[in-house]
Amino acid sequence: MNKSTTTGLSSNVTRVFLAVAVCLSVWTSTAAAQDTLGSLVQETGCNWLIGKWAGQTDEGQKYEIEYKWALKDHVISVHFKGFNFEYHGIMFFDADKEEVVQIGVDNNGRNSKGTWMADYGEATMRSEGANEYGEPYRMGFVYSRTDGQMMKCELYGVDQYGGLSDQPGGTLEYKRRKK
Repeated sequence: MNKSTTTGLSSNVTRVFLAVAVCLSVWTSTAAAQDTLGSLVQETGCNWLIGKWAGQTDEGQKYEIEYKWALKDHVISVHFKGFNFEYHGIMFFDADKEEVVQIGVDNNGRNSKGTWMADYGEATMRSEGANEYGEPYRMGFVYSRTDGQMMKCELYGVDQYGGLSDQPGGTLEYKRRKK
């Protein structure tokens, strides 16, 4: 009789364990499916950023930036060119830190890392790296759409706590380029 009670208990524990494992598996895969860069871009209303953009200063200096999917729903490639400067990076969702990260390298071999946040269709990246003298810097880039074919990028200083300066140090205006 003890043998069947022990076996019954074992089988009940096994069933409970399997049920919990199945529930955890379903919950984890559902959470992972929702936490993709693609879903975050869509949820925050920042999908307008994807595409080719170009601008020109009042002095005639041209610049361009392109955001495109490099690995659908998981990686966005970004490429900037202008002002004798070129940068290439990738954006992805870091599930462990629950943040969108951008890493990249410029034409001088310097690398930088940034994190993105979005509110009300506006996207903000806080970036840090080192300048040509090896001194650290922090910059904030706030992207906003001015209409269906135009966007602006305001450049800010970033303090040690991650806060943006009160006023932008500069603004770049872009027009969407046709494919």
